[in-house]
Amino acid sequence: MEKITEEALKEISEVKNQIDLERARLRYLGRKSGVLAKITSEIPKLPPSQRLGIGTKVRKARTQMETAFESATKAAKKVSAEVIDVTAPGIKIEAGSLHPLTKVVEEIKEIFHYLGFTWVDGPEVDTDLYNFQKLNMPPAHPARDVQQTYYLDKELLLRTHTSSMQVRYMETHKPPIRVLFPGRCYRRDMPDSTHLPSFYQVEGLLVDAQATMTDLLGSLEFFAKQFFGESTKIRVYGHHFPYTEPSIEVEVYYPRSGWLEILGAGMVHPAVLRNGHINPNRYRGWAFGMGPDRLAMLKYGIGDIRILYNNDLRFLNQF
Repeated sequence: MEKITEEALKEISEVKNQIDLERARLRYLGRKSGVLAKITSEIPKLPPSQRLGIGTKVRKARTQMETAFESATKAAKKVSAEVIDVTAPGIKIEAGSLHPLTKVVEEIKEIFHYLGFTWVDGPEVDTDLYNFQKLNMPPAHPARDVQQTYYLDKELLLRTHTSSMQVRYMETHKPPIRVLFPGRCYRRDMPDSTHLPSFYQVEGLLVDAQATMTDLLGSLEFFAKQFFGESTKIRVYGHHFPYTEPSIEVEVYYPRSGWLEILGAGMVHPAVLRNGHINPNRYRGWAFGMGPDRLAMLKYGIGDIRILYNNDLRFLNQF
């Protein structure tokens, strides 16, 4: 017992922090696995002639150790209090936030939700049938060359636009239809400040008995003012897309940069409505497609699209 007590007191005197003190206390004074607890449990097993005085020695050792632990704990707390400056400012806890592209997509969905639009996901790997042919682009159509498609085999490809969801959705849903199709698309573009081979797109589709070009223009102007600000000016000019007729492109005016294109749109082509099992003599529709990447660049003043995908915390921490 004298040897155990001597070792314990020496160890206590050498410990400099509260964590190690607690470990030492449990090793010697722990109720179940401590050294003194184990010795106490062995006393009843000794012959009566050898038990005399052992209990007193154990109690004496415990008292000495507890006194030493108490003194050492007070000293350690005093040192900790001197080291920690409670008046110093706290350490900033880094918290994650939404990516600017995610913010833009969610804002687009929220604006059109106000106009009655819902949204659904679609497959990024699609068939040539839905990505091109049912959108009025047969195998020999020149617009397919512009798409620069990633083919996986003769039938499967990485979708070049979220327009591939138009016919898919019309095949399983009856008018009236108001829906957005946000998602990632792929094209064989060389990376530069405004192009990437992988990018995001949000497609919108409305099909109803009373759909008109005027409704489309009003909805797109409402979106532009909600997204860029009430003072935003837009202009529209004719364009061509195989799956809309007539087709338009929409630009917004920036004082420093002039007119900048933000999306393409138009009235859904009757052939596309028929491919979706909808009677074009009874229903009409309009559709639009916009790139959240480009919208994020315009809204936040980003000069290079690649920075959106570089995962640079200096950039991302601004959002």
